[in-house]
Amino acid sequence: MSQRAYAARRGVSHKAVQKAIAAGRLAGAVRADGKIDPAAADRAWAANTDVTKSRNSVSGDPKRRRVPGTPSLPASSRPEGEAASDPGALGVSDRGYTAARAMREAFAAKTAKLEYERLSGKLIEADEVRRGAFETGRRVRDTILSIPDRLSPILAGLTDVNEIHRALTIELRAALEALSHDRRR
Repeated sequence: MSQRAYAARRGVSHKAVQKAIAAGRLAGAVRADGKIDPAAADRAWAANTDVTKSRNSVSGDPKRRRVPGTPSLPASSRPEGEAASDPGALGVSDRGYTAARAMREAFAAKTAKLEYERLSGKLIEADEVRRGAFETGRRVRDTILSIPDRLSPILAGLTDVNEIHRALTIELRAALEALSHDRRR
């Protein structure tokens, strides 16, 4: 099939087919005589076309978007030493932008979910948890360390092992009970 016939079949201009051949996007589909194998060309076209880029209605090539505030000169006529404004020239493809945009949107969704859960009371600040754990630990320490002060005069007068055990048990249960009531507040 001729290049023009293939272009008409694809619904693109003859120039678009020529550009695809020159860019190597139709490799393996063009015979030595310049004719095109339509089945192989369709497969190559589908495999080598970036669907994220909008297409020029005449040539079928991706439209190039100019970064706002940059000159509208094509790269070939840009003055020497002037930086390229085309994201593709900087190594950033539309696929890279799409992936970055998807990551940004996913991050925004997760952030919104966390904020909702925080406002609804399902989440609390980590500093608040650390402060509460520290205060609870201090209360436990102080309660346990005060047991010998209260119990030593009583235990000094006891000689029966069972009575010493009972006194220790009662005091420990009282301390633990006080801590559990304190925690509920």
